[in-house]
Amino acid sequence: MNEILHANIFFLIASIATVCFCAFVCVILYHVIRVLQTIRAILDRIEAGSEVIAQDLAELRQVVRDGGVLTRLFALLFGSTSTTQKKRKRTNFRSSYETKEDNEDRGNEEDSIS
Repeated sequence: MNEILHANIFFLIASIATVCFCAFVCVILYHVIRVLQTIRAILDRIEAGSEVIAQDLAELRQVVRDGGVLTRLFALLFGSTSTTQKKRKRTNFRSSYETKEDNEDRGNEEDSIS
């Protein structure tokens, strides 16, 4: 009877160890699946970002092909001051210049004299 008791104790301990091992494997698999889902989400973001970068590079290549890189660079550096001066000159020129129709609408005496 002593041998049967030893066999029953062994099978009880083996069964408990098997259940604990299966629970431990399930917990580890749960965490591995969560990590894989997070990695998949990160890869989706990287894929979307790479598409945006590819579009930007295509636009940059088109600008380089058109020869507009130096033009745009000079426009950024020097163009902003010259365009504001041109606009000021044009607005001053337009405001000081009066057409015949403007004079007639305003009823200026200068138009009636000439």
